[in-house]
Amino acid sequence: MKINTSLCAGAALGVLALAIAGGAQAQDTTTSWKGAPQFQNDSLTFKVRGRVYEDFVHQEVDRQTGADFEANVTRLRTARLGVEGTWNSNWAYKAEVTLSSTGGTTQWEDLILEYKPTDNISIMAGNFKTVSFENISSSRYTTFMERGPFNDVLDIGRVMNVQVKANGENWTVAAAISGDSLNSADPTATANGGSEALGVNGRVTWAPINGDATKLHVGAWARYRDRQDQANFTYQARNNTNYGARYITTGAVGVSDKMVGLEGVFIQGPFSVQGEWATADVDRLANVSSNLKTYYVAGSWFVTGEMKNLDVKKGEWGRTKILNPVTSGGFGALELAVRYDNTDLTDFNVPATAGEYSAWTLGANWYPHPYVRFMANYTKSENDNRAVGADVDVETLQFRAQFDF
Repeated sequence: MKINTSLCAGAALGVLALAIAGGAQAQDTTTSWKGAPQFQNDSLTFKVRGRVYEDFVHQEVDRQTGADFEANVTRLRTARLGVEGTWNSNWAYKAEVTLSSTGGTTQWEDLILEYKPTDNISIMAGNFKTVSFENISSSRYTTFMERGPFNDVLDIGRVMNVQVKANGENWTVAAAISGDSLNSADPTATANGGSEALGVNGRVTWAPINGDATKLHVGAWARYRDRQDQANFTYQARNNTNYGARYITTGAVGVSDKMVGLEGVFIQGPFSVQGEWATADVDRLANVSSNLKTYYVAGSWFVTGEMKNLDVKKGEWGRTKILNPVTSGGFGALELAVRYDNTDLTDFNVPATAGEYSAWTLGANWYPHPYVRFMANYTKSENDNRAVGADVDVETLQFRAQFDF
């Protein structure tokens, strides 16, 4: 079912908030601060959450054939509002919508109901992400302004899932059955059926080193999906930015695909290195198969001495602790970063834009305190396409002011 209006989303959040508040009136309520007030009444908790990202993008596009151009754009990358909480130690929920975005639409983000029969086992149902280290880590904590073509080409965003997950002190194991995004339109029923995409996926992570100053994370994941009665899957990559066109794409060619991914993170004090690699075998019409590969490697250095927060019980980034925030009279934290991306679609013999993407990105982040960040990214990218004269080089300079609560 497609739900994409601010009226529906706002009403749903409002009803949930009123129900929780009403149930807690008979008991004493305490308040704590976690970026915004969190209310607790016995084992019941409730918190409003949200984030705002405001961007400026300067982009220069150099076409091998055709007109070159420049663009300068100020844009609201995202503005989200949601609620989260627990009913007791076993049941939790999260509901978040994008109130405004680059597309000017309202849509669901995370919409999750979670049941935990034990401290180490979780069963979740809803609209959320399941695979890839950087993909499931919140963009509030990722190093660069965008996750890059790795996330884009694999199409591993939020979809409807039922997932079972177990974790220990330094490991996780998860498996899920997946459908389509909650924001997608229902497939049109035809004489051949009307089923949405269906898939299965799993992920394992392990942190063999989990010291105070040194951490090592390794992980692997796999996913299979079939389009069923929906349109073919498309594999494409944007230039390490949410703005502008994609210059390498296969077009809509995938009937089903099988993906395998590897991930790794190493942290030594203020220094960190992370990388991911994935391959996808794509089944197309007429018994044709093609393969794509994509990877990135990134490193960062906190000049002011902070250490990135690796949550080994979840296998994802957490919020960085700022040593001297401006709210306590300090400078805040300064992080410098570099990244290399590569995506290869050349095994797809058509169309002419099924090429290879490569890019270098330099980044700088200033954190006045843990809930505010100013970011700057410069990316120089090359789109080498199959057709003669179809290459496109892109330079992108972008800035962001963000806060969350």
